[in-house]
Amino acid sequence: MSNPQSLLTAQEFAQKAGVSAATVSKWLRNGTISGKKEGGKWVVAASELDKVSSSAPPAPSAKSTPTASQPKAQPRGNKSYSIQEFSEMTFLTEFGVRQWLKEGRLDKIVDNQGNVRVDAANLEKPDIKRLVR
Repeated sequence: MSNPQSLLTAQEFAQKAGVSAATVSKWLRNGTISGKKEGGKWVVAASELDKVSSSAPPAPSAKSTPTASQPKAQPRGNKSYSIQEFSEMTFLTEFGVRQWLKEGRLDKIVDNQGNVRVDAANLEKPDIKRLVR
């Protein structure tokens, strides 16, 4: 972490990883990623992004996978989730889900009303599987 240009704040790291800042704090506390404090704030090397993209997620919380909020009508016969539902099922924030959809890392389905939904098939992708709660 000697190159100051490669350092990210915890918030910047969270945005790039597509997770919440609280998740980054947990990762720092439990040693999943390493960082250091500068001026009372955590900074993390950008290279640490490789660790979270190739490692298993931290232990899931007691929150169970939502079932009551799953969509009733499925567009084009495919199972899909709203951005909020997909976020609740994974360690991604709603912002992170939107970013991954925008970047093409997640497949989307557009329903008859023009709403963007996350294709359930994404849950079988290896880089998404590790993020399921």
